[in-house]
Amino acid sequence: MSLGILFPGQGSQNIGMLKDLKSSYSIVSEVFEEASDILSCDLWKIAKNGPESKINDTEFTQPIMLCAAFSVWKIWKDEGGDNPIYLAGHSFGEYTALCASGALKFKDAVNLVKKRALCMKSAPRGKMAAIIGIDFQKLKSLHDENALSEVSIANLNAPGQIVISGTEDGVHQLSDLALLNSAKKVIPLPVSVAAHSSLMIEQSTIFKEFITNININKPDIPVVNNVDVKVEEDENLIKDALVRQLFSSVRWVETIEYMEQQGVDTMLELGPGKVLTSFNKRIDNSIKSLSVSDSNSLESALEILSSL
Repeated sequence: MSLGILFPGQGSQNIGMLKDLKSSYSIVSEVFEEASDILSCDLWKIAKNGPESKINDTEFTQPIMLCAAFSVWKIWKDEGGDNPIYLAGHSFGEYTALCASGALKFKDAVNLVKKRALCMKSAPRGKMAAIIGIDFQKLKSLHDENALSEVSIANLNAPGQIVISGTEDGVHQLSDLALLNSAKKVIPLPVSVAAHSSLMIEQSTIFKEFITNININKPDIPVVNNVDVKVEEDENLIKDALVRQLFSSVRWVETIEYMEQQGVDTMLELGPGKVLTSFNKRIDNSIKSLSVSDSNSLESALEILSSL
């Protein structure tokens, strides 16, 4: 068995997440308290009680999700869970992967994701929508042939599940074209931040200045990045990929395919929700995919993987 571990991004958060793990494992409190002290904000209180408007606010979502997924990683390791041969994180989840790999200190990651979130919020307001049931190449052709510069293909999540991002007009234009060309439906996403679009380019230069002062080491475990679907070891190349990630597509289908090509035969999602596990089943239903988000799923995953 060759394991790949995955970390979810923004959108997997929910009020009350990790409640039962926190009652059984002190590391959850320790991780949240460390981040809360750094940011002078009670992140666990928001994770536990909300309100929805706050836990879904990018400024708080990203550090909360970092704490949540990194806590589950720490628990997995403490419980003797198998070591992965590769790590990856969906969009923002790449920061959790870098923490797990030893490349990024947790305290530095907390400051980085807070800055990333503030940069995203400072960018021009925009829209995001999921396009269901259309082939990527078809959608890309529609985008390119109509010179739709105000909208980008943001996430290639799974076959037939693509997210677009940009100005309100741009998203509407590409959505309408997609519906006229075999897309089954368009699902507007409840966000005002146009992640992974050209609207983020200006803010990415500000983020680039900030990340220059953060130390990133060579990962102990290879991390497959989102923008190039590559494993980088050089500090400057890792930073450059994180900066470009702000305005570039999340190539998730290719990321999973790359890990499979490198010998990964089992994928484990650590953190709230099961979004990546559902994507994986659509990408390649033959690969074993598990998730850990609570005590029951932790026990199940430990048992299943120990028997492989």
